[in-house]
Amino acid sequence: MNRTDAYKLTVTGLALLALCLFAYPVLRIGTALEIDYNEGWNAYQQMRAMAGLSLYSADTPMFVNNYPPLSFYLVGMLGTLIGDMVLAGRLLSLAAVAVIALSAAWVARAAGARRLDAVLSGSAALGMLSGFAADYVGVNDPQLLAQGFLCAGFAVYVNHRGGTARLPLVALLFAAGLLCKHNVLALPLVTTVHLVWRSSHRERALYLGTGLGLAALALAIIDARFGADFFRNLLASRQYDPARGIILSTEMLDLLQAPIAVIGLYVLLGRDSGVTAKIGAYLALSLTLALGFSGGAGVDTNIFFDAMIACAMGAGPAAAWLRAHPGGGPRACAALALLVHAGLLFHMPIALGRFAVDMAGDLKEREALFLEDIAWLKTVPGPAICESLLLCLRAGKPMWIDPYGGTQAITNGRLPADAMTGLLARHEVAVVQITSRRAHPADEPKGAQSMPPRFINFADEMFDELDRSYQLRRVGITGRFYLPK
Repeated sequence: MNRTDAYKLTVTGLALLALCLFAYPVLRIGTALEIDYNEGWNAYQQMRAMAGLSLYSADTPMFVNNYPPLSFYLVGMLGTLIGDMVLAGRLLSLAAVAVIALSAAWVARAAGARRLDAVLSGSAALGMLSGFAADYVGVNDPQLLAQGFLCAGFAVYVNHRGGTARLPLVALLFAAGLLCKHNVLALPLVTTVHLVWRSSHRERALYLGTGLGLAALALAIIDARFGADFFRNLLASRQYDPARGIILSTEMLDLLQAPIAVIGLYVLLGRDSGVTAKIGAYLALSLTLALGFSGGAGVDTNIFFDAMIACAMGAGPAAAWLRAHPGGGPRACAALALLVHAGLLFHMPIALGRFAVDMAGDLKEREALFLEDIAWLKTVPGPAICESLLLCLRAGKPMWIDPYGGTQAITNGRLPADAMTGLLARHEVAVVQITSRRAHPADEPKGAQSMPPRFINFADEMFDELDRSYQLRRVGITGRFYLPK
């Protein structure tokens, strides 16, 4: 192999791998199967938005919405056009991932990287998100939609085309991202601090004036439309468990340790006050926020998306920096590219194996079983509690109880302790569909209990009441179905 081809061949192979991983969520986009718990929850909210109903109504105390409203209207409008909210959310999620990958490549070019280096950055973003987070890519969820806006804003900022005139666009893209999800703070904070610290008075005035104006406008509209219910929902407390945070962080840092080390060393050795420094600040802040938030209930791999994206943005510039130093030939750059993808390459058999099994027919089989559960649930009249919210939605059951949100409201004292168990005791629920198990199985030997699951959608008291008042009537792909005794 020609030495000059080593880096090009490696980057081409990694780009093809990323495209292959991305093909999985693209090909499964039309499945009726629930890909993630959030899909049905978001679809209910999107339908309410398009119906002109409040997203933060006090009439739904056990269906808590603690997200900003923009994504529900964006997805809702597209969903109204194509006739399916879930499909609309999946399409926008795929588009957002493409924007994130292109933004990573654009940031790399702004840092002085060559086109091939930019391909490395873009493919690293696409590959890590598609490989490590297949349950988020192409899913009806606002996380990636928000990050698509933010990454585009950051790419516009570090590329100085348009001069100061680009800054209102940066503020607008950041505002759109934060109005889709409010806790993706790393890129807006890094950009704002840099602007305040290093920019001219005119640049600060343009950016901060636009940003503050948009914030004031958004808050005025939200207050007029939703009132205090919005702030009450947004600030609703949730459980925080450091032990679960340590487990999640350990899992993710194990996958990301190589790219974090490579990009961290590059930032420290490069000593660049330009784009590289911003990437380094983005990586450091994203890791700090991820480690801090990782113990929160409902938090998953998505809390580390910013760290993945920061590593991807730095991959191309790191290769360009290495090339400019003695010994930094094509083979060294190829080794760097492989190191950035090391965790993904080790994870690849799992990701591609899942892809192959699903495309070989398993996805269609599970989809058929999901449709059978929907058909059965439709035959049971009356209100339902579904751990699979898309199941309830497709069965025509009204938005009523979100198991996760309702359990968090009860656990944190916002609702009475018997808010859900009382419904079961009085047989006010016609059917309960449940997938999870008890968080603390009482029949395990003392000292042998495993760590509680990361997500607890039902407290143990719910299982106790199910045993007393309900009986198992069906087991399907979505779990167990209980009817009153």
